[in-house]
Amino acid sequence: MKFRHEIVIDSDQKSVWAAFDDPANMKAWQPTLESFTRRSGEDGQPGAISELVYNESGRKVTLVETVTERREPHFMAGTYESDVGNALIINHFEDAGDGRTRWTMYGNHSFRGIFRLLGIFFAGSIRKRNEDMMNNFKLFAETQQAERTA
Repeated sequence: MKFRHEIVIDSDQKSVWAAFDDPANMKAWQPTLESFTRRSGEDGQPGAISELVYNESGRKVTLVETVTERREPHFMAGTYESDVGNALIINHFEDAGDGRTRWTMYGNHSFRGIFRLLGIFFAGSIRKRNEDMMNNFKLFAETQQAERTA
């Protein structure tokens, strides 16, 4: 299952990248995230492996993130593995002019076992979750920008 989402953030590219790149900020825009634990490597750098644990309506979901590529402040890609499947996520940031940043997220999800058959039913909820997360990040980044300029 492939998807693409795009959002324009009212904050400059350097500030957006800094907010996105800092694991300490993740809980601010991923409200179901319970923990982020680096297993190996340097946070955000190619080869870094981290474990993310989410509480999804009382159910623990664990993702293993591996950063595969990084071109600061424009691009970060990684793979995410779970019990139900894998995803390749690519985040692209570009200057949208007037101190704004365009964030485009590309994803490719593949499922395992019975979830291969059920994956078609998850498509809408996965898309909505990603859109919600991007909107949460937009609000977070714009709030930080407003605090810096106040």
